[in-house]
Amino acid sequence: MNQNEYDHKYGFNPKPKATIRSIIRKRRTKFADDFFTAEGWNRIIQRRIPVSRWLPRYNFRSFVVPDFLAGATVGIYNIPQGLAYSVLASLPPVYGLYASFFPPIFYFLFGSSLHSSIGVFSLTCLMVGHTRTSILPDYANGTTATEFRGIENLTPTDVVVALAFVTGAIQLIMAVLHLDFLTSYLSDPAVSGLNFGAACHAFISQLPAILGIKIHSSKEFFFKLIYNFEEIIENLGNINVATTIISLLTIALLILSKSYIEPNTRRLGFPFPTELVIMIFATVVSTLTNLSEHWHVKIISSIPLGMPQPVLPKFVLMPYLIRDGLSIAIVAYAVTVSMGKLMGRKHRYTIDTNQELLALGTSGILSSFFSVFPTSTSLSRTLVNEESGAKTQVSGLVSAIIILSVILFLGPLLEALPMCILSCIVVVALRSLFQKIGEVPKIWKFSKLDTVIWITTAIATICMDIIEGLVMGMIVALFLVIIRTQWPDLDTLGEISSRDYRVLDRYSAAKPPNATILRFDAPLIFTNVETFKSKIRQAVHANLPGCNLPEKQYISRVIVLDCSCWAYTDAMGVEAIKEIHEEMLINNILLMFADLKSHVRIQYLKAGLFTTMNEDQFYPSVHEALQAASMLYLTEPNEYRKDSTLSAVV
Repeated sequence: MNQNEYDHKYGFNPKPKATIRSIIRKRRTKFADDFFTAEGWNRIIQRRIPVSRWLPRYNFRSFVVPDFLAGATVGIYNIPQGLAYSVLASLPPVYGLYASFFPPIFYFLFGSSLHSSIGVFSLTCLMVGHTRTSILPDYANGTTATEFRGIENLTPTDVVVALAFVTGAIQLIMAVLHLDFLTSYLSDPAVSGLNFGAACHAFISQLPAILGIKIHSSKEFFFKLIYNFEEIIENLGNINVATTIISLLTIALLILSKSYIEPNTRRLGFPFPTELVIMIFATVVSTLTNLSEHWHVKIISSIPLGMPQPVLPKFVLMPYLIRDGLSIAIVAYAVTVSMGKLMGRKHRYTIDTNQELLALGTSGILSSFFSVFPTSTSLSRTLVNEESGAKTQVSGLVSAIIILSVILFLGPLLEALPMCILSCIVVVALRSLFQKIGEVPKIWKFSKLDTVIWITTAIATICMDIIEGLVMGMIVALFLVIIRTQWPDLDTLGEISSRDYRVLDRYSAAKPPNATILRFDAPLIFTNVETFKSKIRQAVHANLPGCNLPEKQYISRVIVLDCSCWAYTDAMGVEAIKEIHEEMLINNILLMFADLKSHVRIQYLKAGLFTTMNEDQFYPSVHEALQAASMLYLTEPNEYRKDSTLSAVV
């Protein structure tokens, strides 16, 4: 049964072409259903404000205690992390508290993940710090620039607030245009390599604070990291001994606790707050010994009480922040969706990826009015939240309340905390990012090309900067996708059992059938048509002699092409089929096509392919094609140049 007969028997109907009128009618109907009916508004509210969907069904008796305990745990965990990661963003520590309070509240309303913890995140904080210092650089004498391209009286807060607004606006635009698919171009090897390179930047950026020295950050585009490290080496003679000793002791205690104490307490159901304990102890010692005056150890000095005053972002800065804002928007969204999907799979619920864009965008824009820099989901806090038993985003609300108590009442108690403690917390937290290099051997075993993506992204990030590394990773990943489609395999299949055909080289039980079966493992498009033609010729050992053969000969060989991998095609793919079809017929070799997808056949119809080929060359399966092949050997090649009736069916 050929494809024509198969389609007639089972009533094949091509998908009707959507007209502009039908699309407009469909959109108009949906718009009317959504905006002019009570049910429509209810659907919109529940879809765009997810808390309205799950909060009315909140099981107070079963959920409130786990949510409260998890929120309190994350809140305590968030205090040192917020203070430390704000330093990573090149900002005073208090801004990390603001970033740990406002975004979770907005995400509580708009987020679709029940477990994600929104706030400061190492990678996005580092990207924020890069943007801030590129606009307003810090000088070795401890001052910061206040002018950028004629815009005067700027502060670091002005830059990061405008950046948060731009990042949120980009995410909102992506949500409206349903561009959530863009993060698909950021592959896991690229993210892993980016994390490793970013960890190198973060480590070098924290070394001056750990050693108690000051450096002038390099403005070179290439090898900035190396130049900064070189300047640190040159200033080793100026280190503050007290600061260095405090830093080494802190790092040792943090590593010891995270290696031995925290794993044991986690088994009991709660994580030991190592960072908070060290911060409290260091603050007490600093206050009693007056480290700042006697040993010149740099301390926080000032943590203002109360909420920040709402301010408008500096819109004049925004045109200069679009590139950085786009990069941060993509990274923040990719991390948030990745963790949301992980938690969803574990707890059997589904997140709305487009809604996550809307939640991040809304949170970014609204938070920017309260001196908040761009935020994202934190991997570590989300895991702590989930392991502590959180059931819903109520835990995020509790966490925000804990942070609020620090902002309103407890902040000044930490003013004597040495800044090097915060840098040590950052450096030890980078361990998981440095460990990404351990993934390289595993990736190498699985895919050499993915290893190229990892190495290229990591090197680009280290040699240039995070944003450049991100762009390079995406470019290399896309280029390797092209490489994969340009040189796909052409496998020869054998028969294992009836209707079961496998690669001959890989299955000893596979036997060659009465015709050669070839499978081209990629869509047939312009990037690989030359490879397709070349491999077909090699596979059939065709010696093309031109047209010097007698006009009438019989088909001497049949080649069945398994087209199951042809997900789509283009004009050059159609021309390649016509060309190879004619070449094979000259040599009395007949090409048969099996398992063509319906939309590909429709494309072939529109391209006029079926006006030059016979209906007996197209079959719904390889098995059907092989059954027909034995009856075609005594036919003449010219029979396969006539018009086909297949077009009437398709």
